[in-house]
Amino acid sequence: MKLFDAHTHLNIEEYDEAERLDRLRTIEESGYMGIVIDAGASPANSVQAVRNSAERSWCYASVGIHPHHASEVTDADIEMVRRLAVCNRLAGTVSSQSVPDPYDADDPARLGGKVVAIGEVGLDFHFEPYSEEDQIRIFRQQIRIANELRLPLMIHTRDADRLTFDILNEEGAFSDERCSWFPQRPIQEVGSDEVTNGRDARVQLHCYSGSAELAKEYLRLGASFSLGGPITFKNSRKPVQVVQRIPLSCIMSETDAPYMAPEPLRGRPNRTEYIIHMVRRMAVLKNAGFEETAAMLYENGCRFFDINE
Repeated sequence: MKLFDAHTHLNIEEYDEAERLDRLRTIEESGYMGIVIDAGASPANSVQAVRNSAERSWCYASVGIHPHHASEVTDADIEMVRRLAVCNRLAGTVSSQSVPDPYDADDPARLGGKVVAIGEVGLDFHFEPYSEEDQIRIFRQQIRIANELRLPLMIHTRDADRLTFDILNEEGAFSDERCSWFPQRPIQEVGSDEVTNGRDARVQLHCYSGSAELAKEYLRLGASFSLGGPITFKNSRKPVQVVQRIPLSCIMSETDAPYMAPEPLRGRPNRTEYIIHMVRRMAVLKNAGFEETAAMLYENGCRFFDINE
């Protein structure tokens, strides 16, 4: 049995080298982890994510700058995101086949890693103070990098659902051209009266907390959804409704470790190997078998990030 964690943080600055290696070791000793996406959230931990992906065959990286860092981001930071993506993109992906590499072979951004997405990027208006102008600026810049390099996008949005939706549309994240770069995804029923159109924009709504109604709007444009610990919480409503009403072919499993540990481990630091609790909960919500659900979530992650095993 192999499981897919579509969004975790093995790269955060708070980990010293011993803690980082311990996290990597426990993932390997769990016996069921198949693929992990180490999500970048700053220039520094994007670099670490790429290094982690170079060291471990099962680890892949996304690179990007979280909206919390928006007010301190420089043009050089945005260029670093682009360089990391270009210099370490996964051989064989859409991006590696279609985008020339303008950087010198000795560029320090060449770390030998496997970058499969731009992210996590987006908007977060939850904690004050924040600059809406700065967040929107770096969000748009990073969407443009993903479009230029034809890479999947990993989106963080909190207390900004509709504005995030509008900016993604304005920047062409769901355009016909972008969708034409990626194969169509399986068509699967949603309830009894709705099906997907097969459209795939390779836009992931990470830790999606919006409504099922907005999720359906995203779905028709070609978005996918990644869900983690909140689907296991006793008071959770929106994430549970999304899992129940959106086709499993458009969903990925994630931990967002070390944040938002699932029940029955809530309140502790989350760990990547706790992904098994999310997969079990999704199987229950879909009234499906655990192994069947795990296999489809694994397939969904590989397809979304263009990982061919």
